[in-house]
Formats: sequence, structure tokens, C-alpha cells
Amino acid sequence: MISSPIDTARDKAEHVQRELELASAELGLAQGALERDIPEDVKEQGDIAWAMDQNAEVERKVRQASEELEEVTELLEQAKRSA
Repeated sequence: MISSPIDTARDKAEHVQRELELASAELGLAQGALERDIPEDVKEQGDIAWAMDQNAEVERKVRQASEELEEVTELLEQAKRSA
């Protein structure tokens, strides 16, 4: 059976969402390891502080993208039901 464009888009969106969720979890684990294992005085040093802040920001953006993609998937489901 040939998939409709909506089905194909939904399947791809679901796949990307799962990948983003996994990436977010991995970033969270990495951030936790950094927070736990780097001494406080080292964490405050310029490049290290910047890198840790960036890692946390990327984690937030990936999580947000995953949530937005979930909304896209839901809209595709609604479009399919309406078609």
C-alpha cells in the first residue's frame, strides 16, 4: 500500500521527534556529568563556564524542538482525519 504524503510526513516527524528526545536525554546526562564531576572553581573559568552554559541552552532548544514537532505530528493526524 502506498502511503499518503500526510502519512509520510507524520512518520518522518515521529522519527525525528524520537531522535530529538534521545538527543535531549543524552545532553542532559552529559550536563549532569559535567555539573557533578567538574570542581566548582573550574566551572567558573571562562571557556568552561561558557561551554556548560551552551550545553544547557542546546539541551533546552532540543527539548523545545521536540515538543514543537509533537505539535506538528498532532496537526498532521488532524489533517489526515479531515481528509
